[in-house]
Amino acid sequence: MERCSVEYLSEFSDCQSHSAHILQDATNLFLASGHRDVLVFNVEEKRVTTVMQFEASVTNLALSDDKCRLYALCANGGLYCTPLPQLSSSSVLVNKTPDRVLNIVSDDSIVLKNVSLQAFTIVEKILVTLSLHKSIWSFDLYEEPGSGPLRKLASFQVATVNTCCLNITDKEKCVNCPPVLTCIYPKGSTSVSSQQSDLHPYLEPRLFRLLFGVDASLVNSPVILCGLPDGRICCFPLRIPTLAGPRGEQRSPIRVLQSLEQPVVFIGTCVSGEHGPQCLVAVGQRGKLLMVRSKQASSEGKEADYSFNEHSVRGPVLCVCVDDKRLYYSSLNDLHALQLTTTSSSEATGSESQLQALTSDSLGVCRVIALARPYTNTTGSVQLLGVSLKGRLLRVNLPQASEKGNVSRLPSFLAGQRVKDLLASIGNIWERAESLKHKLQEKNESLKCLNQVINVCSLLLDTHGNEKKFNVVTKHPISCHGVARWSSLLQRDSLTLTCVLENSSECTLEHGWTLCIQVHPLSQYSNMESSSSTYSFPLRKLDSGQKMDVTIPLESVDGLSLPVKVYCSLTFSLSNLFSPEASSPGVSQLLTETGSISAPLNSLTVDWLDALRLEGSFSHGNIRHNSVMDGIQAFLRSRGTSAKDSDTTSKSGPVAVVIRVSSELLKAKLHLSVTSSAETCVSVLNWLVSPEATGQRKSVQIPVVCAYSPDGSSVKIMAKEVTLGDLCSEGPLEVLEIRVESTSVAAVCGLHHAILRRLQSLYKDLQDVQNQAALGGTMKTDKSSEILFHIFLQLRANPLVIL
Repeated sequence: MERCSVEYLSEFSDCQSHSAHILQDATNLFLASGHRDVLVFNVEEKRVTTVMQFEASVTNLALSDDKCRLYALCANGGLYCTPLPQLSSSSVLVNKTPDRVLNIVSDDSIVLKNVSLQAFTIVEKILVTLSLHKSIWSFDLYEEPGSGPLRKLASFQVATVNTCCLNITDKEKCVNCPPVLTCIYPKGSTSVSSQQSDLHPYLEPRLFRLLFGVDASLVNSPVILCGLPDGRICCFPLRIPTLAGPRGEQRSPIRVLQSLEQPVVFIGTCVSGEHGPQCLVAVGQRGKLLMVRSKQASSEGKEADYSFNEHSVRGPVLCVCVDDKRLYYSSLNDLHALQLTTTSSSEATGSESQLQALTSDSLGVCRVIALARPYTNTTGSVQLLGVSLKGRLLRVNLPQASEKGNVSRLPSFLAGQRVKDLLASIGNIWERAESLKHKLQEKNESLKCLNQVINVCSLLLDTHGNEKKFNVVTKHPISCHGVARWSSLLQRDSLTLTCVLENSSECTLEHGWTLCIQVHPLSQYSNMESSSSTYSFPLRKLDSGQKMDVTIPLESVDGLSLPVKVYCSLTFSLSNLFSPEASSPGVSQLLTETGSISAPLNSLTVDWLDALRLEGSFSHGNIRHNSVMDGIQAFLRSRGTSAKDSDTTSKSGPVAVVIRVSSELLKAKLHLSVTSSAETCVSVLNWLVSPEATGQRKSVQIPVVCAYSPDGSSVKIMAKEVTLGDLCSEGPLEVLEIRVESTSVAAVCGLHHAILRRLQSLYKDLQDVQNQAALGGTMKTDKSSEILFHIFLQLRANPLVIL
């Protein structure tokens, strides 16, 4: 078959692929694109003359028998009947190109309101509707609406079937595939006028009688055929009265001709013979083609019969139309013409040869979603009117078939049009390929990012699940350490915490990761919810081996409350896996419900020892009172008024507390090889007051530390070695005595708690090691456990003492 030419008549808005409908009369097209508007297009003038706007999206159209009224079924369940607008000849003469007329169709035009209404048709002034309610298909017959209300004539019901046994896929269930209603007339019926022949198909009398019965043929009754979404093709005559069963009950006239086992998209007639169309055609959504033909009477005198022949075409089938010889259908990617007539040799060999004679030709037109009935122009060529997915009204001109069978030379204008069609098809395919390529790239990037996130989370979870595998020598792959420092801004000192995020793993922390630091006061008098603070630091990119420093304040609205617990974690927001324009509603809902994932890092405690300020490292004028009570007392003293006794300051003298710990334990922890008592005391004091993680300079040179506490009080920390002779039965024990003195009870209590916390951590480390090297190589495991137990008893027996 030669290539066809395509002409663009007009262009509208984008169409809904399963809701577009075209209805054609002599000169006008009625186009419903799945929206509220129905466009009336004049084919001769190639323009839209009228826009009929309904209250909801239009899903189906039909013309009355006299073609003076338009019926429209809308998504709100309303069936509208509105008269067609008529343009006066005077308006056309005055203005050759009048503007389009907008008609607003109100709810006064509703003749029937039923939310379960699925399809309808108008046959001989009878309105036939099909509705679905509680798994029952209901066919209702009404008199065509006039000035009065509708009058129901009859009602028939058909039960639905289970689509599982029919192999209906889930994809087809979710696609809007409404039932198809068609009226078939017998040839020679007085009701089939020249105006109605293009709206309702008909069959030659013999096939009509064989398919639908003698009664329908004798009274020339039109037959309603319905293709259901489950694949069944049902039929019933319109004029035959309801018959009674053997028990007197009314029998339904509906019977099932055949089942395509897939949604039905088209039912019609074709293959014209001497007495009319000789074939009933039905097409399924997945490409099954059913052809019902009559058989000739045999020489033995057997009665003529009919045959059901099935054929398959390439699906999915979106729209279909037929003429006398061919079936035209669109599979979205292409428009096909299927030859339905058979050769003379095949007629004698039976139905199997007829199937082999069916040949399909590609017309080279893509994205067609609705077709009107074909018609033949004055030159004898067939023309198709269709609508594309982008809302273009197309006129497809098929070449006239040659009787001699030779192919004529293609005219130059058709050759140019063919090139344009090919280029348009190439452009469409290139756009779709580029779109798919872009989507694949986005999915690959999302999967790559998700893989990195899973690797990082798995690494962090394994790290915290196996803490014993990582010691001082083996560092955590991803860790966060912090050091407390005093800073001065605008003559005001404040305590800050500098956190260092170190990435020692092989993974890269991409954009989307956030370092979260939570600060929780450990004081029992502070409100945890109001005093807690959370700080977030988004990461741009932290490669393997890189570090990132952040600084946060440790003071809250209520002031500085020590000690505080600091929790570090890495958080990843799942919305960073997708770009905003590529995120679908389903993905957006998933991200909204899931949110983000969080993996814990290190945690640390900042106490009074971390906030201690040594003399000489700051200006004394910058020392301020952190508590409200201290500020009030300073104000009263400046006015010469004696304040009442303070809860945190002793007026009788300094307060002192003593902590004693085994010298062997400290030497094993600090790896001290010195034998001098003074050097041991200096090393222990440096371990207490100097930041261990940063390895800064040794700030203590003598066994006495003079410093200021965070509340501005002067404190002293002294260390000396003493011998305890009555502690255990094994003999004298060398211990290190750490003494804290200050006039502030709060400072003494805070420093005492901080020193005990470090010693408890020391005991835990030694308990985990449990080997001779950790105890200097001189004590056995049982002996070291006994010594540690005695030290614990000593700490319990010597509580805080105020002198």
